[in-house]
Amino acid sequence: MVITAEEVRIIDSNCVELGMSVLQLMENAGAAATKITVESFPKARTVALCCGTGNNGGDGFVVARHLTHHNKKVKLLLVGQETKIHSKVATQNFRILKEMEQTIEISTINDSSKISFLKKELVEVDLIVDALLGIGITSEPYEPIKSAIKTINNSGKSIISIDIPSGMWSDLAKKPKLMIKADKIVTFHDTKPCLTIEELKEKTVIVGIGVPPEAEFFAGKGDLKYAIPRRKSDSHKGQNGTVLVVGGSLKYSGAPVLASKAALRTGADLVITCIPKSISNAVRSDSPNMIVQSFDGDYFTPESIPEILELFKKFDSMVLGPGISENKKSLEFVENLLLKIPKNKPIIVDADALKIMKSNLKDLQEKKLIITPHSGEFKIIFDKAPNEDWSERAKFVTNTAKENKTTILLKGKYDIISDGENTKINRTGHVGMTVGGTGDVLAGILGAICAVNENLFRSSCAASYLAGKAGELAAEDFGNSLLATDVIEKIPEILLQL
Repeated sequence: MVITAEEVRIIDSNCVELGMSVLQLMENAGAAATKITVESFPKARTVALCCGTGNNGGDGFVVARHLTHHNKKVKLLLVGQETKIHSKVATQNFRILKEMEQTIEISTINDSSKISFLKKELVEVDLIVDALLGIGITSEPYEPIKSAIKTINNSGKSIISIDIPSGMWSDLAKKPKLMIKADKIVTFHDTKPCLTIEELKEKTVIVGIGVPPEAEFFAGKGDLKYAIPRRKSDSHKGQNGTVLVVGGSLKYSGAPVLASKAALRTGADLVITCIPKSISNAVRSDSPNMIVQSFDGDYFTPESIPEILELFKKFDSMVLGPGISENKKSLEFVENLLLKIPKNKPIIVDADALKIMKSNLKDLQEKKLIITPHSGEFKIIFDKAPNEDWSERAKFVTNTAKENKTTILLKGKYDIISDGENTKINRTGHVGMTVGGTGDVLAGILGAICAVNENLFRSSCAASYLAGKAGELAAEDFGNSLLATDVIEKIPEILLQL
């Protein structure tokens, strides 16, 4: 399996939520890397650890400590300033090394003028451990790292790289102009895209670091944290997601309101709620935050399609279906709208809008759709009810998503999310969320995240997790008496925890 840098960060964050600490993960990584280092270079007596100030350097600090138990003379060469060590766990491991003054020699190369010192230090060693840069870089190395890489490559010594050779871009299966020319690479958990280059495959050893399978299989805090981009300080209205909610009917006026409010609470800059005119007064009076576009009649009809399509040109995503009803004209509206909708924008199809999917699955395969059925709706669409056992449900949903080339978020006690290639289970939530309206809340959350993240699978995992966590918080206050609006009001608390 090949995992991207983002997937590594998601897994790490999910591990922490499961009870593992980042310190524990770093310790496991360093211990595993030490084992491979000693086995691969048994004759090396003096080892130089060339470490940067990130968590890759932190792994190197752990290796330095463990090597002292293998009768190695250890030199720690920190390339960068000690005050610039990024994380608490890397700092903690460096402080331990500073206390080991009898067994580890520490030197700092904090600017390119000291590279000559690095060159001199490397003359006396048998092996260099490269822990300068990890999976996080996406640009050419900076000084003094840049000069350090050149010096290490020209040293004539054996080199082992931790996780990836410094200078490589983890997600790019291409060699950059400047990178460590490693003789051995020890990478963690699974291989990275950059290590799929043929000449690097045979040099790479993959080692486990104790990651629970659940950190990958179940949606967690990491799935949410890395699905929503950090806002730029100079961003302005509209740059952080715009959502068009299309739904409502004479029978159901609250559903599109819940979806719209959920999208706003999830952080969308702009949400416009498209509804039939018959319920516009009720919706407009609900909140001053609601922006409403009304359409003639008690229900949506095909006559509204041109205006919806024109309006959607200015929006990033659409939530289609909350409260739209089973009215014949409304379902005809949904069917024709989906067939005409642009292929490049995400559409969340929810509630009664799902009822037209069965006869249109093949025609809609090229669209960026996420469908959000519960078990009953799933059976209507695909003619088969999913198994009650969640692991069997997961296999079935995966196969169904793959066959129909769509992204499915099957709602239930455990939500199943799959795009046919990737599958996750979300187990957040509370039994009180069986109350009406929580599905509309999920759809609104999903619309907001899809508006800023084009990866439909990642967005679906994040939305499912967020909705469930907000429901858990609401249940702490209201138990089984919670309302869909209570879930909405807890969304910001979950996002603030990130």
